[in-house]
Amino acid sequence: MDSSGRAAVSLAFMETSHPDPRDADLVHLLNARDGIGTLVDVEDGDTFTVFNIAWGYDLGDEYAHITTNASPFVVGQPIDFFFTDKVAKVRDASTGRVLYSRR
Repeated sequence: MDSSGRAAVSLAFMETSHPDPRDADLVHLLNARDGIGTLVDVEDGDTFTVFNIAWGYDLGDEYAHITTNASPFVVGQPIDFFFTDKVAKVRDASTGRVLYSRR
């Protein structure tokens, strides 16, 4: 305890390594289509309509988590969440053209 009676806490910082992302091309594609309707098909059969994304990587992850339509919010569109390793296909919402397909 310190002189005020509070417990003293010591933080030790560890050097951690973060793996290189394995989905940089997919994250870049979705981010570049900001404001353009994009359909994202995931492996469980769901399809999300995406107009913008916010993304990040948890410590040690090679694949990003994606939150859709929340940055900024898109009126009339749900906010969805998925991981990029679950994406099967990305299509242009107006033409249906495939922009990305997992190999």
